[in-house]
Amino acid sequence: MPTVVFEASEFGPAVSAEAGAGRLIDACDDARAPVVFSCRDARCGICRVEVVEGEQHLEPPGRGELDLLERLGALPRLRLACQAVLRAGPGLVRLRGVIGRGG
Repeated sequence: MPTVVFEASEFGPAVSAEAGAGRLIDACDDARAPVVFSCRDARCGICRVEVVEGEQHLEPPGRGELDLLERLGALPRLRLACQAVLRAGPGLVRLRGVIGRGG
């Protein structure tokens, strides 16, 4: 099970959590991560996070996530926390929220 580290941001202190395979949004909720959500359905892009480390522990983005990230002009290391899926197995994923900093 991967460890997910959410770096501190203007929305809260750094937190980390042991997360099972599944949606990153669930790990955010469980850890009370400093990541902001709005629609939770890949429509708004508010929940963008930069994958600082451990991208290999995430499933590739789906079409809906890719479409929105492309429309936002997001950088390659950005993901939507509401859509990203953690893979099973050990590892470290380090994330940084990017709201207010643009894509």
